[in-house]
Amino acid sequence: MKAQVTKLRPYIFKGALFVLLGILAYLYIPYQNSDDIKSFIDSFGAAAPLAFIIICIVKPIIFFLPSLWLTIIAGTLFGPWYGTLYVAVGGAGSTVVGFYFTRWLGRIWIEQLLKGRKRLLMVDEKMEKRGFKTIFTMRLFGLPWDMVSYSAGLSSMRFKDFYFASLIALVPTSFIYTYFGSSILNPLSLGFIISLSVIIILGSLPYVFKRMKHEKP
Repeated sequence: MKAQVTKLRPYIFKGALFVLLGILAYLYIPYQNSDDIKSFIDSFGAAAPLAFIIICIVKPIIFFLPSLWLTIIAGTLFGPWYGTLYVAVGGAGSTVVGFYFTRWLGRIWIEQLLKGRKRLLMVDEKMEKRGFKTIFTMRLFGLPWDMVSYSAGLSSMRFKDFYFASLIALVPTSFIYTYFGSSILNPLSLGFIISLSVIIILGSLPYVFKRMKHEKP
């Protein structure tokens, strides 16, 4: 029993650290609605872009901040071009945090779960072999960013495959959402209509492909 506790001690320490960071963020970052978050970031003045990037990076351990809100806020505060840049930089850091958040905390238990379970082991091996394609598809389909990072961290997927697939999809998807945010106050504009249409199409793709797969003879 003592040996088992000693083995798990590093994971307990990491878990406590993440919980502490999450509590501090919960106490000091407003989260009731998007306007509160926007005002909080804007209050930093010239340092607002840096504050936004830092919030994006630590967001995977701040479960109450939706990615969509932050991306749209970037568009309203910084415009589509700078907004895309800040979202991409913050998203690149957030991707690393989300992946290792679950790998450091949960992979040891996943490995124990996979022992003797052939079906689960086959899924895990598939994730490792087809990691790049799997992640790239999930990113383009607009699935929740952090949830994709968490699931990749729990699998045996190589970080290199996961990260590069995420980065390739990060810039175009960031631009779409930040452009939507920058035009949200002008809902009759062509930019708003186009960006909203693209968002709806990307969000519906998983259901379309799933239906097509079931309808195949």
